[in-house]
Amino acid sequence: MINPLEDGTGADSPGRRVAAAVRDDIKALRWKRGDQLPTEPEMQAEHGVGRAAVRSALRQLREEGVVATVPGVGTFVASQDGQSQPPMSASQRLLADIREGIASGRLKPGDQLPRESELMETYGVSSALIRSSLRTLRKEGLIYSRGREGRFVGPESAPRRRPPTLTETVAAAVAERIQAGEFGADEMLPSEAEMERQYEVSKLTARAAVALLREQGWAYTVPQKGTFVNKPDNWPKP
Repeated sequence: MINPLEDGTGADSPGRRVAAAVRDDIKALRWKRGDQLPTEPEMQAEHGVGRAAVRSALRQLREEGVVATVPGVGTFVASQDGQSQPPMSASQRLLADIREGIASGRLKPGDQLPRESELMETYGVSSALIRSSLRTLRKEGLIYSRGREGRFVGPESAPRRRPPTLTETVAAAVAERIQAGEFGADEMLPSEAEMERQYEVSKLTARAAVALLREQGWAYTVPQKGTFVNKPDNWPKP
């Protein structure tokens, strides 16, 4: 006989708690319509539950019309009215996100788009698909290329601006925590693996962020021990 607390169907079961967490994430816009949810193993790790609880949670959400599962592809957030719609592919989400960003003013004329490597990491697609999607946006007149400088929101006459890279964003977030006193002088910072989880970035990005913190003077690394906060005298000057 299956224990309802194990398969996630009990009143306060792990499955119901995971389902509630996913609903909260959708309400908070962590996941939007058409977005693909993490894989089952990723959800197990994130919520600290077993496979049965995750599957129970997804089953509950499907029955409520909150998500839709495409066999062999994954589980996606359904439309806000609860009707399951064909999920967007990663390249379609990229196109939709950039078009929406330009239409809403979040992406302004002259803004530089993220680099190919960052888009590949964000959307989980190949370089070829990224380039194909960006060609579509160029044909629509929404963006243009400047060789090695990168790709920018049109028109070309607008002054060009470069946003912070993902590495710079993570480093800035850690620096803010240092300035806020969350980490004191000579106190160990989160490991690269912890930064990967906390900021949802790759190992390479986490490592590059730590290197940037060292370069800026926020931190120093002791081989085989970890990375620690520098004394305030060594921090970058405002």
